[in-house]
Amino acid sequence: MAKRPKGRSKTKAEEVKERSVLEMTPTLARAFFLKTESYCSVDLPLYFQFGAMLSAVAKELKGKCLANLSNRPRQHEEVNYSLLSNKDGRYAWRPFQLIHPALYVSLVNHLTAPKQWDIILERLNRFSELEHFACLSMPVQAVPKRKDRAAQILQWWQGIEQQSIELAMEYEYVFRADITDCYASIYTHSIAWALHEKEVAKSHRRDATLIGNVIDWHIQDMCHGQTNGIPQGSSLMDFIAEMVLGYADMQLSDKLKSASIKEYRILRYRDDYRVFVNNPQVGEAILKALTEVLFGLGLKLNTSKTTGSQSVISSSLKPDKRAWLRGRQGDANLQKHLLVIHAHGLDYPNAGSLLRALTHFHKRLCLVKHPQNPRVLISIAVDIAYNSPRTFPVCAAIVSRLLCLLENKEERALVLEILHKKLSKLPNTGLMEVWLQRIGHFYDFHHDYVEKLCGLVMGKKTVLWNSDWITAEALKDAINPMRVFDAAAFKAMQPVVSPSEIEIFASERYY
Repeated sequence: MAKRPKGRSKTKAEEVKERSVLEMTPTLARAFFLKTESYCSVDLPLYFQFGAMLSAVAKELKGKCLANLSNRPRQHEEVNYSLLSNKDGRYAWRPFQLIHPALYVSLVNHLTAPKQWDIILERLNRFSELEHFACLSMPVQAVPKRKDRAAQILQWWQGIEQQSIELAMEYEYVFRADITDCYASIYTHSIAWALHEKEVAKSHRRDATLIGNVIDWHIQDMCHGQTNGIPQGSSLMDFIAEMVLGYADMQLSDKLKSASIKEYRILRYRDDYRVFVNNPQVGEAILKALTEVLFGLGLKLNTSKTTGSQSVISSSLKPDKRAWLRGRQGDANLQKHLLVIHAHGLDYPNAGSLLRALTHFHKRLCLVKHPQNPRVLISIAVDIAYNSPRTFPVCAAIVSRLLCLLENKEERALVLEILHKKLSKLPNTGLMEVWLQRIGHFYDFHHDYVEKLCGLVMGKKTVLWNSDWITAEALKDAINPMRVFDAAAFKAMQPVVSPSEIEIFASERYY
């Protein structure tokens, strides 16, 4: 069973319901991975749901092998659907992928076959039992009334931030490092190395009984035969990434044992490492060893983000959170409050603390009946989103509340047109268009959106995934993009985006 990090006790609810994927039976794991929230971790409006389509595909694949219902998908381009998210308001972006439903369900079926699931759990549990190491990023199923993403973030807060602070009593130095473009750099063959050892996997590269090979082949099928990179944007791929990163942990542990390095502690959340030591030379030696291990897997540390500090407690908090805690966090005046947040966003674009501050502001705004100068507040909120595209869902929610305060539909449509024109200056704004459509629909703002998901809402015939490689017509019919759009949920939407639509946490006590 997966170990819970030291220093954390379960709540009563967690003892009953919350569980790591490593604590699941094959049946429970399959149900977990086939949920909408597991399939797509991207922030989309609630009327985009993937569960019905995944269920239809699962029904068609029940007891069948996808290879018998298709030709070689890796020979086709655009098998997955890429949804590009702008990262910095300029030219950097993160490609989230909606994996082709047939390949996704097929991979879930293989992973959760009882014998294969036992092999995977045995290997991952071995990684989790390494002395001096703690992995805090294994996918988890949340307790009721909490989203899985909330449970995951809470796991980071309790396991990484809080435990880091506790370790200040034992260690004098902390070194922080992460991997450059981790998901995009994972070598697909290394998945089999992780599950079966490198020598075994290399000598059995065509053995279809090795689950590592099956995972490798599925990912290549998704990515036009490429062996570098795994899709980002689902709990399933987070789980597969943990296989490779856990293998790296084991190799690092062996390397440090050989070097007789014993006094250290490593906390890892996916590709984010924190190394605690009492001697800075030991910390440097561990990072050198980690660099060598990662190099052997085709990965490398991000040197610009590799730091060391003697202040363990202050380094346990991210710089943006430290700055937010030190600074002025609000004001009785709504405009001044939003300007404080705007200033923080300029210093720390796309930061988690910025998201939380905006979420708190949105809650406050929803309680104010007649905010003054709504167009000014809209302008500030849009500028925050422009400089920190990650915040667009919550900024859209803020704008939706303020639009209702404008005098008439014409003025609202004009503001939306100006907003769209400003955001159009940014590259790769598909996610922004999705949320702009969410708030603009009620004010007759029907722009000719480029994003394909917006086309589904407008009733356009839209192709999200290339299914030309599928030969079974019934399976092709199950992969109908219109199943993704929940018309009833869309009809039930209100002009103002409610806090429940954008909030991850039901409670703010952790932040």
